[in-house]
Amino acid sequence: MNIKLYSAFCGILAVAPLASCKATPTDTDTDDYQEDAEQWKEEALVGQKVQFDLDVPGGNVRVHYGPGSPVHCEAVVLGVGTAMSPSGYDELSYRLVDHGYVVVIMDHNPGNMVKTDAAKYAALAGHVKAHLLEWIPGSSCTSIAHWILGGHSAGGQAAQGAISKNPNLADAIASLDPYDATAAGTVQVPAMYWGFETTTCFVDKNKAAKAAYDRSLGSHRALYRVKKQYSWGSCGWAPTYFHCSFADEDCLGCTDCTATPPSYYDDVATSIHKFIQALFHGSWSKGALSLGSSTPLVLYTDSDKP
Repeated sequence: MNIKLYSAFCGILAVAPLASCKATPTDTDTDDYQEDAEQWKEEALVGQKVQFDLDVPGGNVRVHYGPGSPVHCEAVVLGVGTAMSPSGYDELSYRLVDHGYVVVIMDHNPGNMVKTDAAKYAALAGHVKAHLLEWIPGSSCTSIAHWILGGHSAGGQAAQGAISKNPNLADAIASLDPYDATAAGTVQVPAMYWGFETTTCFVDKNKAAKAAYDRSLGSHRALYRVKKQYSWGSCGWAPTYFHCSFADEDCLGCTDCTATPPSYYDDVATSIHKFIQALFHGSWSKGALSLGSSTPLVLYTDSDKP
């Protein structure tokens, strides 16, 4: 198996801008993998983050980790949206790494713009779960305490479908406006979603995150629903926050012609962090999930009806 690897190293976490990460490509095969892995381990010094890309059976992944991961860490695995690639979600990934998580962005259907296939999602997620620790020797994480799986848009729909068929695939779900959750089954694991009060990018607000939340039947669920807010820009009168605001540079055919505010990525990452902490390390409550956010939103939990 030929593996394409890209190692990226950022500056000190506390002071370096996240956008300063730059990648240097190197190609290896499996015979050289362990040698490269040892080099990453040496280079993953305190205060640095690492990212690299892998072509693996069933798809492509971009892995992010940093020095803040605990020995028993959580892994956040997100499937990409329609026509997207694993390189399209770095801004969110950097912020999740800052919270101590190992992050995997995965494309379970490379070469095809459609990403809704639940079976392909499940197969690649299974491969990631089997091999992630082998890929991150420079991390202080030596075991994965919990797997949080989800995705953006079509990837979120695929995750919902995969986990509805196999609840053991994930300990919890974290998805970003899944495309059409009415096409997926119900899920029993704890779940959180981001969605919108208005339909954007032809993604029906009632079939996306709201429907996923309605079909989450486990003991704990949450929906962060962004309020309708419009502003003037080079695209005219357009939503300030919309279906593709989670990506670094919007999506194919879906943009408001302005950059996503950095605070939006902060709020999404913080919500995922609060969700994980409340589930596995604290006490579950609506207050524990609440954000002092810059993003205008409404939080729904458990028996709340959006």
